[in-house]
Order: sequence, then C-alpha cells, then structure tokens
Amino acid sequence: MRRTLAAGVALVAVLAHGAAAGARSVHDEPYTFETTWNAAVRMVRVDLGCPILERDQDVGYFTFTYRDGPRTVPGSIEIVRTEVDGRTGARVIVQIPEMPTYVESMMLTRLGRKLRTEFGEPPPPVRHPPVQPPGIPDDRAPDGGTPAPGESPGSPSPTPPADRPSQNSSHAASDHARESC
Repeated sequence: MRRTLAAGVALVAVLAHGAAAGARSVHDEPYTFETTWNAAVRMVRVDLGCPILERDQDVGYFTFTYRDGPRTVPGSIEIVRTEVDGRTGARVIVQIPEMPTYVESMMLTRLGRKLRTEFGEPPPPVRHPPVQPPGIPDDRAPDGGTPAPGESPGSPSPTPPADRPSQNSSHAASDHARESC
C-alpha cells in the first residue's frame, strides 16, 4: 500500500513537472500493454543506456535519466491500456520536459520500430460490419421480406403499389392529391 502511494506521488510529481513545461509526446501502439512495456524498458535501459530510477508496471510508468552529452535530465514514460484499431493496444506517453519535443518523438519512433522488429507487424485492424439501424429494411423486397421469384434483391417492384397513382398520369396524381386533403 505504501509503495503504491509513493509511486502515485512520484508519478504526480513527474507529470506536474512535465505539464508545467508543456513537453509531452503521445503515440498509440497496436501491441499489448505487456509487450509495449517490456520493449520500452529494454529500449531505455539497454538501447539508450539510460538508468531507470523508478518503475511501477502496475501503474504503468517509469522514470529515467536521459543523457544528452555531458548533460542529464529527468524523463518518464507512461503506458496506458487502450483500444487501437478495434483491438487491445497501448498508449505511450513520453515526457522529457527539459529537452526539445523532437527527442520525445524520436523515442516514440524508435519504440515503434523496436516493437515491429522484435514482434513482427501487428495483425490488421478489426473491421466491424456496418450496423443496420432498427426499423430500416435491408436490400430486399419493398416489404422487407425475401425477394419474389425471378426478382433480384434490391430491384424495384415491377408494378407500383395499388394505393399509389401512376407517375405517367398527371390527372390521376391530381385526383389523389385532392383525396388526401
């Protein structure tokens, strides 16, 4: 309990510091939280050689020290479970407030490349068929039932309904208009 509270306080401090500077870059990855988390930790610690100061996978963040030549500055990565293209994914938020935004963007690009190299291309997006609104018949016969024999689906009815006047007779149309008034 104490550890979670301390982690939450540390996260708020890092996020507040980042919010004051306004530096933050976000990207959604179509990989699971766990896959993205592991790749991000390895990228920062192994590939970039940055020491990780604190990490809490349950909360979904870690802090690190970014090295820019002789200079070192604090940074953080937060990973949040989300939905990407209709499937489970991860939103990655990188903050290094004392560096230009392109450094955060570079880290996000590098993470995306690492995920694709190590785990392959993600599966294609999930496509859901369009939902037919209730009360609207689909492309069947005018009554919403099955097409009559010899009739193709969606084709107009060969004869107009008896309660409607023919479009060829203007006289019949005017009679019908008088009846409905």
